[in-house]
Amino acid sequence: MNAMRIVGIVLAVGLIVVGLGWAQQPTAEEILKKSVESSYPEQFVSVNKLENFEKGQLSSAYELKVFKKGSDKALLEVLTPEDAKGQKILRVGDEVVILFPENCRIVPLSARQNVLGTSFTIADVLRVDLVKDYNAKLLGTERVRDRLAYKLELTAKDETVPFARILYWADAENFLPLQSEFYTETGRLLRRALYEERKQLAGALRPTKITIENALEAGTKTVMTLLEMEIKDLPDSMFTKEALLESCKKP
Repeated sequence: MNAMRIVGIVLAVGLIVVGLGWAQQPTAEEILKKSVESSYPEQFVSVNKLENFEKGQLSSAYELKVFKKGSDKALLEVLTPEDAKGQKILRVGDEVVILFPENCRIVPLSARQNVLGTSFTIADVLRVDLVKDYNAKLLGTERVRDRLAYKLELTAKDETVPFARILYWADAENFLPLQSEFYTETGRLLRRALYEERKQLAGALRPTKITIENALEAGTKTVMTLLEMEIKDLPDSMFTKEALLESCKKP
């Protein structure tokens, strides 16, 4: 076998190996899509606990029921405490409203507003669709809490979303989210999110504890714990202002 033939074989094998390597490397968009899908089903009902901490001390706690259908319909109902019980926040597309049951009053909200005074915004719980709202770029891999993770840079497609830029780390093995950081257009860090305590819920392994740390106020954070989740077909009719008003009418 002459030298030129040997070189040709080596090059061919090298190209095949490189080609296989690239084929196995998912794109940034694929990583983000798989990460979002691994966290939440397309339609579901969940019960969540929200605990708000200020200066390291628990300041308030809520239990919520969340109904979500696709990327554009969501409904949040406050179960506890008693003074907020029955309040409902509805999102359909870009429109968000809150219902106050004591007087059946509906008031518009911004997706940037915080949920019940916590560090979670309306967008966190009901609005943000990372795949739809952001362009994704793969920056490489890093280790996060002893897990190899894909590091993504997400940039907002328009000004309707509350965060201009997000750094997002997804587990390289199963694509579950590990952490994220949220920035303004000028590059100022607003907050960090940690995704922890993976458990089997609704037929899949999912992070059940999300901690949002306020980067602007030390010791201020909100912890959301996913207590229950059920995959369920939800009718479009429940995601309407008419349904909100009907739910608060006195018998």
